[in-house]
Amino acid sequence: MVKIGLTGGIATGKTTISKYLASLGIKVIDADLIAREVLDLYPEILSYLRRTYGDRVFSDGKLDRKALGRIVFQNKEALSRYLQVIMPRIRQEIEKRLEKSEEEFIILDAPLLFEEGFQKDVDLTITVYAQKKVQLERLKKRDGFTEEEARRRISAQMDLKDKMDRSTYVLNNSGRIEDTILDLHAILDKIGFKDEKKDKEKK
Repeated sequence: MVKIGLTGGIATGKTTISKYLASLGIKVIDADLIAREVLDLYPEILSYLRRTYGDRVFSDGKLDRKALGRIVFQNKEALSRYLQVIMPRIRQEIEKRLEKSEEEFIILDAPLLFEEGFQKDVDLTITVYAQKKVQLERLKKRDGFTEEEARRRISAQMDLKDKMDRSTYVLNNSGRIEDTILDLHAILDKIGFKDEKKDKEKK
């Protein structure tokens, strides 16, 4: 089994790459999806949020993720405290799913791959990169952020250069997605993944 850690900064296109890899038949363990699931699996997380923020992060009794994001991504201490509560449960679920997997190739899609030490659980890593100006434009267009909000959200994360320096491979997604996919396939070829659909098309 080859375990691949996939990470990147906000609005770099990591999710697009992750979905494309899944379309090739590669199993993807999505840390963001697990982060949502643990809220149901471990009620103490929601209890912590209600005790800490009250109704500010709830709407009709349900967690308002955007409201929570506006709070924790504007305050590094608040983000750190939240991660201390939720991350042990996310790690628990990720490790459980990695152990159960029997596929030849598996992707761990984790925004906090390096920040939380998940690179130790995989064999190699890929960081999806985009120029900061591209990130800013995508964030403003996608989420309706102001320039200041977009910059704040980017600065709340580990510097992309640090992630790139620590990665086995870097995938530049600043331009056309078609070019990024070609570069991705070059990486997949290097690690021994054969795209059966592509091979059939050639024949």
